[in-house]
Order: sequence, then C-alpha cells, then structure tokens
Amino acid sequence: MRRSTIIFALLITATLFGIVAARENTRSQFIALQEAQAKHFALDNRWGQLQLEQATLASNARVGDIAHQKLGLAAPKNDQIVMVKAP
Repeated sequence: MRRSTIIFALLITATLFGIVAARENTRSQFIALQEAQAKHFALDNRWGQLQLEQATLASNARVGDIAHQKLGLAAPKNDQIVMVKAP
C-alpha cells in the first residue's frame, strides 16, 4: 500500500507541474498574440495614412500646380495643338 501511495503522489506532482507549465505557456502565447494584434493595428493605421498621403500627392490639381510652378509647364494653346490622323 505504501508503494502505491508514493507512486500516486508522484503522478499527482507530475500532473501539477504539467498544469503549471501549460498555464505559463498559454500566458506567454496570449501575450505574444496581443503584441501581434497591436502591431497589426498600428501597421493598418499606418497603411491608411500612407494611402491618404498617396492620394493627396497624386491629385491632378497638385501635379498640375507643380508642373506649372517648378517646371514652368503650361497647357498648350489651341494654335499649338496639331491633330494627327491615324493611317
């Protein structure tokens, strides 16, 4: 009877250590998940900001202003336009 009691106590102790290890593993994985979700949220916000910035920088009005101010370009006048007929 004494031998079976010792074996039973050892099995219970091993099970308890397994439970503690599993809980610690679960906690660390949950923390990693929360960090990944926070990074995903930050990257998603940054992506939205970059899309808005790209739309602003690529707007036709802005491109036209830069072409006129920095490059000195202007729209051609009617007498400067030449129509070419396709063969």
